[in-house]
Amino acid sequence: MTKLFEKHLYLLVFTIIALIIIAWFLLIENGSYGITLFLTIPITIGFIIGYLSYFKDFSIRKILTIGGKIAGGLLIISVILIVCGIEGAICIIMALPFIAFAILVGYSVGLILGNLDKSRYTGSVLLFFLIINPASYIFDTYAEPIQDTVTTEMIVNAPSEKVWQLLSTEIKFSKPDFVLFEKGVSYPQSIKLTEHNGRSFYTCTTNNDKINLNIDEFTDNKKVKFSLENQTVPMKEVSPYDEIDAKHLHEYFIVNYGEISLEKLSENKTKITAKTQYSYKIAPKWYWKKWSNYILDKMQGHVLNSIKNQTEHD
Repeated sequence: MTKLFEKHLYLLVFTIIALIIIAWFLLIENGSYGITLFLTIPITIGFIIGYLSYFKDFSIRKILTIGGKIAGGLLIISVILIVCGIEGAICIIMALPFIAFAILVGYSVGLILGNLDKSRYTGSVLLFFLIINPASYIFDTYAEPIQDTVTTEMIVNAPSEKVWQLLSTEIKFSKPDFVLFEKGVSYPQSIKLTEHNGRSFYTCTTNNDKINLNIDEFTDNKKVKFSLENQTVPMKEVSPYDEIDAKHLHEYFIVNYGEISLEKLSENKTKITAKTQYSYKIAPKWYWKKWSNYILDKMQGHVLNSIKNQTEHD
């Protein structure tokens, strides 16, 4: 068996990795953004390359060369995804650090175990990964969405009544100074309180769409709580095409509710708290939760800073 693998090493590696990459593309096309896509498959690719390296004499230079080839492979795959209109640059940039790290971990473990495996149980190792990837996919189908709440606070040097008056009319937000917003991630440009047929709601214009925010709670000078009548487009991807229809742009990021509350600290000082509860159907949860919380905190900070500037200087 060992001689067979030695004789057809490059063909074996190419075939297995090609099949895994095809499966990876199919997961993206079908919108299966889970552990299998971002962790199991990258670790598998890295492990196989590292494990099968025991057939050759390795040096640090050769390891770095393989690392460069892996990086080049990731770049080629990224270009293919963008050129084919399957994904945009923003999500690829967000995902690449984790995928590259997973490949590196898999490669390191594979290299160590390959050198320790004197009996050369190569067939058993490859069979293990042929089983673990479908098992990971089954796990993904039962995984629950992320749910979290992001809270951002800011002190405004203005009376709470003045802040509330602004929230009760129309707010035009300043242009944000944040690269992800500049490149396509959604952020509010304006909100306007509207009344129609006895109900109140905010009309919110973002850089990517226009949505209605149903007001669920409206307590004078205290709190306004709202939910989305229609979910916003989370981002417009950076792409050579005007529109791409990536699966994660539809029903993967759900805003459950938003809330802005005021706390009067003194006659001319108010604490504003913005809160957003959301659900997100992408794994690994801890990784994408950090990205989601970071972006939402930036967005809420942008909203509060605009309110602060308008109430303090108007």
